Amino acid sequence: MTTNSRRRTVDSADHPAISAGQGRTARVAADITVALAPVVMFAVPVVLVRAGVISDAFLFLNMVSLFVSGLVAAYAHMGWHARPYDGDLLSARTLTGRHTVDLARLTKVGRLEVPGQTRTDDRLILSDAHGVRLILNNLRGGDDTVDALVRNALLKRPPGAGVVISDRAAERLDLQAEVARPHGRFRKGRKIREGLIGFLPLLSVFVVAPVAIGLLALALTLADVI
Repeated sequence: MTTNSRRRTVDSADHPAISAGQGRTARVAADITVALAPVVMFAVPVVLVRAGVISDAFLFLNMVSLFVSGLVAAYAHMGWHARPYDGDLLSARTLTGRHTVDLARLTKVGRLEVPGQTRTDDRLILSDAHGVRLILNNLRGGDDTVDALVRNALLKRPPGAGVVISDRAAERLDLQAEVARPHGRFRKGRKIREGLIGFLPLLSVFVVAPVAIGLLALALTLADVI
């Protein structure tokens, strides 16, 4: 037996309860981890090295701390086995548990593109008013993407909703013309030129590496290693 409503969906064949806001706590925990990981990986080794408890080699964790934060930010919300439910709910499994976004209350739509050797991993980043974030591409059981569901839900939003849509997400959802209109339903988000997508991993290294080297140098100094 299946019971559906706007706020809660019960599906005994798969999951006992699907509800709007599911995954909000996991998002908060992931955001805190992203923010604190570099701080912890900097401060704890410095203190322990000064106390002579561990080797100064642990200070080199600062070289990877920002990358760890980036991986947590992405993979904590990356979903699979996504399924739509009544009440405009879209639910998927993630590494941090089940996340359910309310498509009728989306506040921000972005796009994550990670270039690979043979293809680009292309996903939508969905955030709703309940504080849930979900990074998705395909629906469960096939090659169908979530694009049609997301696009239809966005077009139903009233004027003045102010949903922030990035330039790349608008292109994928074929919403460039709608985003440009002055009805206030959508607001323009981040804009990245298509030609830069393939260079983003390299550019991120050039941005992160100097910061990581600076953190390492500061840690070595504070730990009295140099």
